Amino acid sequence: MNEIDRRNFLMMSSAGAAALGLGTGAAGADDAGVRPLPVVRLHGDGLGLTPGEYAACLGQLAAEEKIEPDYYSRGGSVESLELRMAELLGKERAVFFPTGTLANQLAVRVLAGNEGRVLLQEESHLYNDSGDCCQRLSNLPVIGLSPGDGTFTLEQVQAELDRAATGRVSTPIRVIGIESPVRRLWGQVFDYEEMRRVSGHARDQGIGMHLDGARMFLAPPYTGVSVKQYAELFDTVYVSLWKYFNAGSGAILAGPDALLEEMYHTRRMYGGSLPYGWAFAAVAEHYLEGFSDRFQEAVDVSEEVFRNLESRSGFEIERLPNGTNVAKLKVAGTDLKRFRERLAENHIDLPEPLADGTGFKIQVNETWRFLTPDRLAGALIEAAAG
Repeated sequence: MNEIDRRNFLMMSSAGAAALGLGTGAAGADDAGVRPLPVVRLHGDGLGLTPGEYAACLGQLAAEEKIEPDYYSRGGSVESLELRMAELLGKERAVFFPTGTLANQLAVRVLAGNEGRVLLQEESHLYNDSGDCCQRLSNLPVIGLSPGDGTFTLEQVQAELDRAATGRVSTPIRVIGIESPVRRLWGQVFDYEEMRRVSGHARDQGIGMHLDGARMFLAPPYTGVSVKQYAELFDTVYVSLWKYFNAGSGAILAGPDALLEEMYHTRRMYGGSLPYGWAFAAVAEHYLEGFSDRFQEAVDVSEEVFRNLESRSGFEIERLPNGTNVAKLKVAGTDLKRFRERLAENHIDLPEPLADGTGFKIQVNETWRFLTPDRLAGALIEAAAG
């Protein structure tokens, strides 16, 4: 644990509350469910708070008067988060949603104006994992592009534009949606220069652009492109609140006033106006502040760990082109199950081995900051040695 984290760790009324990023006297820090030591998670995008830790976080925020009630997801802590996210993304307005699935769907719906086709990556969440919501609930035909790849090209887009324009019955393309990083492709990002080409052409043609940026705050350390630079290429942008901002649930949809000013009506029509959203919004805003700096520190730690491991016999780090915080850890000459168990004894949480037995899918998150690079790499090397 580096000195900054160690000092914060020792300040807590319970050591386990270090993972919360809170000050002294965290409410509920000694309750059941709060881990006695901070755990370095080598999987997941966030802290992986236990119920006790989440309750302690809310308790401390309430004690510090940092929670304001909302009413049906309007005002209070929800509005505070919306304003902050709009600022960070460079958009006029941001709207809270209970889930990313709903945020994505309603973004596409409003951009399409309830008609026309939608172009998406075939590997995207909206194409694969949302129950065909665009087609079934908004009557918007969806076309999947570039199977097996995180990026499609302007030429592919133009081919679909030409096909739509020359059909016997014209059905224009109204929206282009891009997910980046792509969950199904282990966090690969959409090529930024191609993204700029597609965005520029779409705007020339009057086609709406939507970014499924659920994990977009994880991309800048790997791409050198800021969240504002990504967001400016799109009319609307969705960001997850639970994946690494550690809320129990929630999403933000940001964009122009003209599209989102009355979005709370549509949100309610779809059953998405929670009576109270403060328990999600307050926690997300707490972890939002300073996240980019903390995550950059975690990435720096991971890069040192990877370099250390790759200099040792038996370790291999396999990364994808255009990747972000996801990699494959290969460990030769050791029992993978026992390797995982030995790490757990040292409060390092490794996921189950991949089904094919080739190694582990690991992810960089804030918890990598809880140990120095030498100590984390050393623990992995020692566990492999048995």
